Amino acid sequence: MGAAALTFEEAVATAATGDVWLFRGRSPADVAIRALTNSPVNHVGMAVALDDLPPLLWHAELGRSLPDVWTGARQRGVQLHVLADAVRTWRERYGQRAWVRQLIGAIDREQEDRLIQVIDRFDGRPFPTTPGLARQWLNGRFRTHVALETV
Repeated sequence: MGAAALTFEEAVATAATGDVWLFRGRSPADVAIRALTNSPVNHVGMAVALDDLPPLLWHAELGRSLPDVWTGARQRGVQLHVLADAVRTWRERYGQRAWVRQLIGAIDREQEDRLIQVIDRFDGRPFPTTPGLARQWLNGRFRTHVALETV
């Protein structure tokens, strides 16, 4: 199936919860992210479109470019931004090209409620430190295997 082209305004106006926004840039950091993750993109976010709120983008970033909708603060890590503002920032400030993959299907109220709980839990969570990642990797690698009956 071929991809349909949407204008930026159409993509934002038709945004639905679960739509995935993909970003790809040309900076050395962008290229490094793609190389280390073996991914064709270097940034991903998910649209959150609830009731009468403007469409939002839930994603994680190192910068403090926009105020977080959930906390009102400029923070690093997991953030919730107004979708149009976030995509413009990634396009204009960071030189990223953006694509959107629209969700096929519908999200029901129970799923929206669960999403709000997840956002509440993770919003503002910082990126793990390198020693923290190494510790998690080592724990997973050398964890003692225990019989399922013991657990």
